[in-house]
Amino acid sequence: MARVFVWNCNLPRLPSSLREQLRDLGTYISGALFTLGWWVFIDGLVMSRSTTQVNFGFEDWLPGLLCTLGMIITNSIDLTLLRDDGFGYSSGGLAGKAKLTLFIGIALLAGGVAGSVAILAIKYIVPQVDSGAMYIGVTNVVQTLCLLMASIMLWFVHNSEHDNNYNFVLN
Repeated sequence: MARVFVWNCNLPRLPSSLREQLRDLGTYISGALFTLGWWVFIDGLVMSRSTTQVNFGFEDWLPGLLCTLGMIITNSIDLTLLRDDGFGYSSGGLAGKAKLTLFIGIALLAGGVAGSVAILAIKYIVPQVDSGAMYIGVTNVVQTLCLLMASIMLWFVHNSEHDNNYNFVLN
């Protein structure tokens, strides 16, 4: 039985061939969510050219950039680094540094989602813009939510089992 890090419950052990297929499928779905998020945002950017009510500025780009940076940081941390319980002067504090880095990545993801919701409320809902301009704000929220879901999926897919092997073959 495998132990899941977040909920600490027992899960049935899957055959290795099925685990590899699920890992590949999860990676593809995560990439599709990442692509969908940026595609929706760029669609809103293109649509912003047709409306004159709202100007598309850097503040609209910032939540997606924060979420992308948070996704990169979060998924660069290996789960085994977080479980290192070495105490004393010889451990080097690697687990603490990994936890701090993971916290920064998650904070960037959460800040990006919260920022996109705040921009939607302040820039698009409060001034009561028309539905065409409201779509631009909604694309920003959809983008950050897609990036957050992609990051969570990629984290669980690649850190759920202990046999994470990356085989690079040079021909």
